[in-house]
Amino acid sequence: MASSEPAIQGSLFAPEEGPNAQELDQALDKEPEQQKPRRRSHPGKSQPASTPLAGPPQNNNELPPWHHHSLVEPAALPPMLRHYVELKAAHPERVLFYRLGDFFECFFEDALLTSQLLELTLTGKEGGKAHGRVPMAGIPHHACERYCSELVRRGYAVALCDQLEAVAAKGELLRRDITRVLTPGTVLEEGILSARRNNWLAAVVLHNNRWGLAVADVSTGEFLVREREGLELLQQELQQLEAAELLLPGLEANQKPAWCAAGLNVTPQLRSPFESNEASRTLLKRYGLSSIEGLGLIEFPLALRAAGGLISYLDASQPGSTLPLERPLTVFSGDAMVIDQQSRRNLELTATQRDGVFQGSLLWALDRTHTAMGARALRRWLEAPLLDIKAIQARQEAIALFVEKRPLRQAIRRLLRPMADLERLAGRCAGGHASARDLVALAAGLERLPLLADLIKQGQSEAKNHAEPLLALQQPRPDLQELAALLQHQLIETPPLSLTEGGVINDGVDESLDELRNRLDEQENWLAEVERRERQASGNPNLRLQFHRSFGYFLAVTRAKAGQVPDHWFRRQTLSNEERFVTPELKEREGRILQLRARSQQREYELFCRLREQVGQLAAPIREAARAIAALDALAGLAELAATQGYCKPEIKEDRCLLIDAGRHPVVEQLLTNTAFVANNICLGAGTDLIVLTGPNASGKSCYLRQTGVLQLMAQVGSWIPARSAELGLVDRLFTRVGAVDDLASGQSTFMVEMAETANILQHASNRSLVLLDEIGRGTATFDGLSIAWAVAEHLAIGINALCIFATHYHELNALADNCSNVANFQVAVEEQKDALVFLHRVIAGGASRSYGIEAARLAGVPMVVVERARQVLRGIENKQVHSV
Repeated sequence: MASSEPAIQGSLFAPEEGPNAQELDQALDKEPEQQKPRRRSHPGKSQPASTPLAGPPQNNNELPPWHHHSLVEPAALPPMLRHYVELKAAHPERVLFYRLGDFFECFFEDALLTSQLLELTLTGKEGGKAHGRVPMAGIPHHACERYCSELVRRGYAVALCDQLEAVAAKGELLRRDITRVLTPGTVLEEGILSARRNNWLAAVVLHNNRWGLAVADVSTGEFLVREREGLELLQQELQQLEAAELLLPGLEANQKPAWCAAGLNVTPQLRSPFESNEASRTLLKRYGLSSIEGLGLIEFPLALRAAGGLISYLDASQPGSTLPLERPLTVFSGDAMVIDQQSRRNLELTATQRDGVFQGSLLWALDRTHTAMGARALRRWLEAPLLDIKAIQARQEAIALFVEKRPLRQAIRRLLRPMADLERLAGRCAGGHASARDLVALAAGLERLPLLADLIKQGQSEAKNHAEPLLALQQPRPDLQELAALLQHQLIETPPLSLTEGGVINDGVDESLDELRNRLDEQENWLAEVERRERQASGNPNLRLQFHRSFGYFLAVTRAKAGQVPDHWFRRQTLSNEERFVTPELKEREGRILQLRARSQQREYELFCRLREQVGQLAAPIREAARAIAALDALAGLAELAATQGYCKPEIKEDRCLLIDAGRHPVVEQLLTNTAFVANNICLGAGTDLIVLTGPNASGKSCYLRQTGVLQLMAQVGSWIPARSAELGLVDRLFTRVGAVDDLASGQSTFMVEMAETANILQHASNRSLVLLDEIGRGTATFDGLSIAWAVAEHLAIGINALCIFATHYHELNALADNCSNVANFQVAVEEQKDALVFLHRVIAGGASRSYGIEAARLAGVPMVVVERARQVLRGIENKQVHSV
């Protein structure tokens, strides 16, 4: 987790000096465990005060004496712990890691927390005579990212206090300060982020019933704002975003508004950064503007305040660096199809309804992308289907090009397969956190841009229509190609993970670095000559000259040969199987070699930082190219799916229609292995606005409803769909109510949840909406439920005139078709055999008269004695002899 502060990295290259008093006890605490003497415990005897604390406490009675930083007296603490407490008091809501040597340590309540969450050994550190030992736990600095990622995934914020100088002034501590704050919404590290989805940081400003929302993905630079009315709509927006972190100004600690989802990480903020004047100043400074009118946010004051407060939070979390964000893009209500959270869950867009897993979702079935950029683009497309026919048709044309030209599609996908995430790599470079391997991967990706451009030009020249989404890649920017060449020239092909130990920059890049390397080569030759000479002098051909980071250069011989070494050798270390010696000549030359090596490594790091800064300055054009690549990858993946699964290109129309010939559910079709999916037609809008769908349980009514919604959504994404042919009009909103759920947390029963969702649909649906309802009214008494279902269906058909499929077991609703000319009856066909019921899964015209619920119960394994009794009761009810059964 490299920081952008050169001083921090520079501290690793300074000449070694003896540790000061404050650092010495820390170094002793961190000796390798095998070198520490073990004390035998004696039953009945008290343990010494230096014994490590015995793990995290199980209850309040077992808490250590100094389990919180606020309990200690800072003046009575040693200087290092006093500084820690001062920083912790400034960041009480964050887990504070404090750099001591090769470790990041935390103390007091943070030590107790991390020892439990990260399974660290809880030890102690001397806190002065007034306090004794205080709780301590630590992590190796090189493993910081791994441990921090676990804390961030659990919703914690982490503050890293690092060293800012190499050697402390005489009698002083090393200068340290907060260099990085990691929160769920501000992380850039590849190991913490999910590659195939955005990591949104959100901020909300409320005024009465109106709200402004700003969301940013700091890893990709996307920055969106919107302003609306209604807290219910705000709740839907946040549930759709699945934001990693939400900033709320003026919120008391440990409090959450009712519209916040249970799993949302809420971070309270001061009000001042979110006030209008302060937010405006922040935005003007960030984007170098003289007037806020340049951002187009004058008409959206709450969104402006949310955007300014979000940027202020980002600046505070990244001391010394500025993460590049695009100018805020205002999202309007008519830009995309509206799909509420319940409908998204019912249609299983990105996760299954039952288990909440990715496999089995619509995105799982459609995603054939090769890059993380393309996967994120496809997810965004599914979550916001288009309402612009031209934009939909442009995507369709691009898919058609790739479907028709299989060699072109395969060649493009081969180029995309190894491509790294250029969008996020650019962000890490601009933030000063990219490694040498990141830059090498970036160069390899940029190098492929001209190859992609040539393929696209060739394909477009042979096509009848030009696919507009592909035009952005036909002219790669020359400065990006120059950058790729520069990176490949200066960086070695396979650089190490560490930036501070050399081996990053090629020879011939920098004269001073080449001179230092030449001098190091001379020293290496000298060392080889010393080894040869000492082998002769000792008469030991197995002698080895080696190097250790702690002990420097030494001559190693076996214990058996230790008594035969020359007189000018001095023993340096004794091990179980060998003895290590030095010579005055070797010791004198060692300092010179180490100094040369440190200077060489420092120079390499300086060159790398300069190179990384150059890349960061081109973050905007790199991300622009990355977005074009993402769209290309998503379109090529959809084309691969269409070509291999037999999809068709739907005809998008302005009028109200939903005509699909032999449509199939894309997910169910892929999950079926032993049987073929039964295709069905859908006909709405051509004289029929509402279909009353009846049929047995488990016959496929719910699948038919979901299939209709999914195919409409896919068509408005611009994808081809699994069908023989299709004509579809644009839908402004998509509503689904499928399956029974309750909300015990808010005290709502299944029926109350069903009625609340039905009310939402009836209040917001229009004649351009698609409504898919299953079993409305089944959660109450039969006659009440039938009456509600009848009234809802009638209102949708006559009052709203929405396109609707109404699945029900109330066969009485078939009579609606006699009263309403725009209502039609359909049923899911079954075939009755002697003692079996065969589901045909075909939707045919006409209403069903039976639901076959008892037969479905038998197929589910209900005991036959219960099935027979149910049949007996049914016959009695049908004969109106319910009291005699």
